[in-house]
This record gives sequence, structure tokens and C-alpha cells, in this order.
Amino acid sequence: MRANFHDELSVLSKEYQKHLADYALEIEHYWRQLKIEPTIDILKQIANIAHRLAGSGKAYGFDSVSHIAKELETACDTTVAKPALGVRDMFDQHVTNLLDCLSSCAAPALSNDHDPIAHQGNSTVSDEASNNVTILVFDDDTDFCKMLCHLLRSKGYTVHGIDRLDAFTDHIARYQPGAVIVDMDFFGERLAGAETVFEWRQRTGEPIPVIFVSGFDSFELRLAAVRAGGNFFLGKPLDEVRLLHLLDAELKLGTTSPCRVLLVDDDTDLLKLYKSTLSQAGFVVQTASGATSAMFAMNQELPNLVLIDVHMPNCNGIELGQLIRQHEKFSHVPLLFMSAANDIDTKLACARLTSDEYVSKPIEPWRLVMLVKSRANRRLLPGSAASARDEIEQQRDPLTALHSLSSFRARVQSRLDTRQSQQSFAVMKLDIRDFHTVNNVYGRVTGDQVLQRLAWELSQCLNDDGVLGRESGDEFLIMTGTTATTASVTQLAESLAATTRKPIQFDDQRMIVLSSDIGIAMATSDPLSADDMIRHADSALFVARRSSAPAVVYFDTTLQEHQRNRFNLAQEIRRALQKNQFCAAYQAVFSFDDGALIGFEALARWQHPVRGLIGPAAFMQVMEEQGFISELTTLMLEAAVKQLALWRNTHKNLFMSINLSALDIQKPDFIDALRSLLDAHQLPPDCIVLEITETSLLADWQTAIRTIDILREIGVKLALDDFGTGYSSLSYLHRIRPSTLKIDRSFVSAWSESHEENLLRTMVHLGHDMDMNVVAEGIETVDELNFLKNINCNCYQGYLSAKPMFKDDIALTSWFRSGSC
Repeated sequence: MRANFHDELSVLSKEYQKHLADYALEIEHYWRQLKIEPTIDILKQIANIAHRLAGSGKAYGFDSVSHIAKELETACDTTVAKPALGVRDMFDQHVTNLLDCLSSCAAPALSNDHDPIAHQGNSTVSDEASNNVTILVFDDDTDFCKMLCHLLRSKGYTVHGIDRLDAFTDHIARYQPGAVIVDMDFFGERLAGAETVFEWRQRTGEPIPVIFVSGFDSFELRLAAVRAGGNFFLGKPLDEVRLLHLLDAELKLGTTSPCRVLLVDDDTDLLKLYKSTLSQAGFVVQTASGATSAMFAMNQELPNLVLIDVHMPNCNGIELGQLIRQHEKFSHVPLLFMSAANDIDTKLACARLTSDEYVSKPIEPWRLVMLVKSRANRRLLPGSAASARDEIEQQRDPLTALHSLSSFRARVQSRLDTRQSQQSFAVMKLDIRDFHTVNNVYGRVTGDQVLQRLAWELSQCLNDDGVLGRESGDEFLIMTGTTATTASVTQLAESLAATTRKPIQFDDQRMIVLSSDIGIAMATSDPLSADDMIRHADSALFVARRSSAPAVVYFDTTLQEHQRNRFNLAQEIRRALQKNQFCAAYQAVFSFDDGALIGFEALARWQHPVRGLIGPAAFMQVMEEQGFISELTTLMLEAAVKQLALWRNTHKNLFMSINLSALDIQKPDFIDALRSLLDAHQLPPDCIVLEITETSLLADWQTAIRTIDILREIGVKLALDDFGTGYSSLSYLHRIRPSTLKIDRSFVSAWSESHEENLLRTMVHLGHDMDMNVVAEGIETVDELNFLKNINCNCYQGYLSAKPMFKDDIALTSWFRSGSC
């Protein structure tokens, strides 16, 4: 957007403040009427004003107006449904709150009635159209023909004016025009132009665009134009700007054809703000305050995108969308619905019309530009005259309007191909930590808004020659300018990281604070490709992600060696799975009541032919990254369930705990295998305890809940492992309803060092309050054992009593032989 937008926004905001006083007077007027004659119609008038303010307040920077107006709108709906005295008192309080808010926000009327938008020209057509494009104009009005030819020549077209139709086909063959403009009426014959074009189309079938013009307008004329294969029909006097836009679009002169946007909203304050915002961003903008004027504008302006407010009187936005979708000329035009309402029925209705093109009001100016930009890029049609490389570079991410991965890669390669020896630059990859939690907690609509806001904020950190892209999800790509040094790149990385830490507030209830990891690859003197640089940045990011705190990591050759080692390890793991080198060790679980053995936890081990016995820390992360973990889970289930069945012949009350990974939760292929194993060994389902972590749940919360429900139906028990180390433990406990809570070793160790009791006591009490058994992990000292017993922890496991052991070794232990189960 141009630099003067903030000045213009300031003027618009002052005008809006003046209107706030008018809104207050309207509300007071209807409120007084409501007290005299309480009718639903009057209540709806107040609700309508509140709805407008809810949509416009935040867009102009008055967050409190939006929030309080939304509360009043909700109160109106409640009062209609339940017109009781107490409800009416609450309604009056909401009205008073909004009036107070409007009074504090309103400003005196502006002394200058200047409308900054009214003086903006919308003609953005380039004066340099291709000189190779020829236009033929057929019109018997010589004055009109000369005027039109002069206009088109001034825009760079080669133009020939012809005042007769008898040699129409010959002129087409001679000049090979890019487009033809034909008058419908020749020497009093009202349909002569259409008839001539129809005959020519029938004979040749040439796909040359034809624009019909006429001083008359009727259904008969328009139908004749359609049947003759006309592309457009324009009335006289001619709208020159529209004609030039139509020619640009038909001739694929993309650089001279800015996106045309139609805004439809009955809130004139919002229309003014949105038009100013989008005009400054380079769009050609028209506005309409209702359905009738919108349909007229559709005919006149042929927009590339229509933004429609859902809540409008007489004909609401959804109905208008249906009108547009049913119209043969406009059914292809993209629609974007806007609404301050969040009801599901409205969203579903919009989704049916627009493939989920719906955005919640209030819409801040920065977000409006990104929304429109992302959708405007979709209008690029196949068959453009641009080269394949140009098409790639024009590709944009549909959510943020940033460069897509392919476009970003093309930019990096171009920089590498053209850089001078003294030039240096960097490619960065930025990943938002735990972003999936935003989607899980607040929903994907909010998650998308957060990504759009981040894209906007990150773009402000770059210089003019910097490039910002989005690869997928919450990963952003950055290319610095050509004068980058290690110091300046580090400074930029710190700026980007600080930007992601800025609190993002959506309303008075939601403030989201994030953090990020960044991987950096510098362009060295060695030959590199764009793919190499992006891959190196990704390798550095991988290391940064493994840090306990957000980190910035530069790529070097040691990272490449580390990556090679991990690849080799993945190949070894694949072969080990094929050769059955993985086996189960078992760690005993004891009761605090009498010290009796009550169960085991199955733990994976790798019996490596060269390196010997390997613990899970050496291979588990690679298995999860490579997708091998589900295969390991199946192996562990088979071994553990079979072993439990044998042990229960003599120790009939034993249980077996088996760990599940995030991938197991998301793709629960193991469930059928578990059912078969329980049936084959005739084991009751409740003797199996499946351990899950909060991290695995949060990876895909909706899928996790479905998996948990299925497991609960089967009858197996669930344990929440590593309790307290996750993102938001308490918020998930009630929904999961595990039978067991496992306290992570780190909390037990912390008590050993500080003897601070409150945290462990709270965890145990919480577990008991929710009817869960509480198991303490990693008990290594007698002091730890005695303390946890004193605070009524139920069970424990750890090296003090039993380390993980193989089945044959367990059979020899005294606690197994004598254990009371």
C-alpha cells in the first residue's frame, strides 16, 4: 500500500468517530420507543445498528465498540427469545454500556467535509498496451468511430475504423485483429451487427473476441449479442475505462488489467474504509450498498471478485450470492462472504456457494488486503502469454498471498544465477512452535487468521529486496537482500523471532503469544542451487526445533554430517524391522499399599548385531520421523500381550502398559490388531493400559478424541504419560478421562533437589479427585519412595525396585516369584 494510506485512514477514522455520535442518537431513539411500545421490530432495529458497529468498530481501530456492540446484538436475540423481566434488565445494561462506549469514542464533526475517496480516479489502465495488437471498430457513426479509434490509439493499440459491414469477413482476414468492436445498429437495421457476426462465426469459427456496442438496450438486443457469440455488450455513451479493462482481460494483457473488486455492504462507513484500503493496494474498487445496486454494478463493472456482507436488509448476502451464482454471466465470479455473526448455519450456507470462502468481521485493513490479494491471484487464467517461469513466479499462497514454495524457489534460483561474486545473501526457514495447538484450541479459522497476521508482520521486517514465502502450514521462507552479512542476517533473524513473539489479540478474550525457530543457510562461494539452500535451511531448522527453547541455527557441514548419520540410521532401522531385531523389555510397577507387584510397562529395545542392546533414546525419534513407529507398536503389542497372557496364568491380576505414539493416535491401525490379540489370548480388555502423552494428543486433537472413544468402547484402559510436561494438561484431562496418571521423573527429581512438596502433592490430589490411579515414574531413592507414599501416591516404578528387564530375567526375581498380584 502507498505511504499516504495511514494519513487517509486517519481522516476516515475521524469521520467514523463523527458517525458514532449519530449511531448513539439512533440507539437512544429506538430504546425510548422500546420502553413505550416494546415490539420485536424496534428490537430488531437496535440489533441491526449493533450488528453494524460490531463489524465496523475494530476495522477502524475501535476494538471496544466492536466488542460491546456484539454483546448488545447477542442480548437482542436473547430478549426476543426470552422476554422476561430479568433478561430485559440485562438488555438495558448492554444498551447503556454501548452508549457509554460510543460517547467516549465519538468525536466532534469534522470541519472539512472532504471525502478523500471521491477524488480518486479508478483508471489504472496502462498507457502502453502492445503495439502489435490490432483492434477493428465497425460503426456507421463516423464521429463516434473517430473518437473511439483515437482513444484506443492513445493506449498503444493499432486501430482501423470501418463504417460498413459488407466487407466484414475480408477485413478480419486482412488485419487479423486481436479483438473486434461492432455496433449493433447499422443504418437503421437494429440487429445488423449481430447478424453479420453470427454469419462470420458460422463460416469461420474464429475465436476472436467481439464486443458489441449500442445506443439502445433491450432483452432482444442482448439475446442477439449472446447468440452471435459476442463476448460483451456495452451501451453508449461508452464507459471508456470499462472498455479498456475488457480489452486487457480478453487479450491477456495482465500487466494492464488490475483486479476489479465489488464491495457490497449496507454499512457505508465500512464501504468507505474498505474501498480506500483496497484502492491504495492497487485494486479497482466499486461499491454497492444493497442487492439491487450490486446487480447493476455486476453488469457495469464485471468484477473479478465480489465481497458481500451477509447481514443486509431486504435481500441478505446469501440470497445475493445465490442470485449471482444463478446468473449465466456471473456464475464463475469468486465470492467472499463477510459477517460478524458466527453461527454455523450461515457459514455452511456460504460454504455451499463459495467452497468455504467466508471471513468473520471485523476485518482489519491489513487482513482485508491479504484476503483479497490471495483470492485475486486465482483469477489468472490458463493460456496466458507469460512464460512457464513467469507463471511459477506469479504463484501465491492462497491463504496469505505470499510466494508459494515454487515461486520462492524460482526467486532464489534467479538470485543465484545473476549474483556478482561480492554479493551474499541468506535463505531462512521459520517455523512457529506448537502452532497445531492454536488450531486445536481455537479452531482453524482463528489459526488461519493468526497465519495471515504473522505473514503481514513478518513482511514488515524485510527490506525492499527481501522475499517472503510460505511453504506450508506454519513454515515461512525468507530470502534476504544481496548485501547481507552474517551480522545483518543474525539481526534480521532476531527481528523475525521478536515479531512472532508479539501478542496477537483478536478480541477481549483471546490473546495468543507464539515463538519460533529459525534455520539459516548462507549463499557461499561454492556453486549452489535453490533446492540446496532451502534444504540446508531446513536442516538447520531441524536442529533448532530440537532445542528446549526457541533457537536460531546456521547451517554448516557438521549439520550435513549429522543429517547423513540420521539417514543411515533410518536405513538401519528399516532393515532391523525386517529382521525382527526389536524386542520388549518390561519394567515392573508396584503398589505403595503393600509393595506388591501389580503390572508391567513394555519398553522397546533394539538388539543390534554389532552395537549390542540399544535403548529407545537412540532410535525412537528417527522412527517417528520416518513413519516406522506404527510397525514397532504392532510388534510391541504382539510381544507384550502374549507375555501378559502367560504371566496371568500364575499372576492373574497383572496388567500391561504399552506406549502409543502420536502417529498411532492419528492413524489407529493398531486397534484391529489389539482386538485380535485380546481374543486370541482370551484376555479381558481392562488388563491392557495404553499410555499416551499430551504431545501425541495435541498433534491432531480431533482425530485423537475419536481414537480414544474407540479404545474406551473396547474396554482398554488409558494412562496419561509424562503428566505436567505438555502444553495444557488440565484442559484435556476431563475429555480424555484416563484411568491412570503418570507423574514424570523430572518432577520427582526436582523434589529430591529442593524438597518443595506443593507441586507433587497437587498432582496426586488432582489425580485422586478425578478417580485416577497415580503412578510415579523414575523412583531411584528411598527418600523419594517414602515421600510419595506419604502423600498417598498409588503406584510407582523405577530403578530402586526394578530396572527394565527381559522376560527370562524377570522369572528369576524374588519379587516376581513371591509377588502378591
